[in-house]
Amino acid sequence: MSATYLLASLPTLELGGEVPFSVEELRRRFEGLTGVNLNDFDAVASGTSGSHPFTVAYLNALTEVKNLTAAFRASKWKDVRVSERSSPCCNMDLRRKITEAMNIQNPLEMELAIEAVRWQMIDELAGMDYFSEAKVYAYVLKLQINNRLAALKIEAGKAAIEDFIRANDLQVANQAEQVANQG
Repeated sequence: MSATYLLASLPTLELGGEVPFSVEELRRRFEGLTGVNLNDFDAVASGTSGSHPFTVAYLNALTEVKNLTAAFRASKWKDVRVSERSSPCCNMDLRRKITEAMNIQNPLEMELAIEAVRWQMIDELAGMDYFSEAKVYAYVLKLQINNRLAALKIEAGKAAIEDFIRANDLQVANQAEQVANQG
């Protein structure tokens, strides 16, 4: 059986929509099929470069997204330095879209906007041939996005903030104790 038939049978994904299964389950479905390199599947799922042109192009574009979001977030803090990753990309439209998304005040809406930019970028990189190997890798990435969005819950966000504050308070207390012991 070829991957084309499996790809044709998969449910359509929409940004923020229902998550039909995990990336691991999708990989199991592609095992033993012709038409998909599982090394490239694993590369795109882990955010590393594979041998397929789609995986390389996606990693370059993702690096640019990460550089842009890191620089924007760092600009809001004093004395924070950003070390950008090397990237052959310089997509001005992508820069504009990420900048617009990063200017959204509501953190959840901002994350949704960033994921919408990634979703569109994935579609553009995958091209028009619906049954290509690139569409398989695009499906993997879209499934990851929807799994991530499904995990964004208000309670989890509050818990993460509280954990950060506790860790910061502990660090400040430790620094104050060290200063007191030195003097």
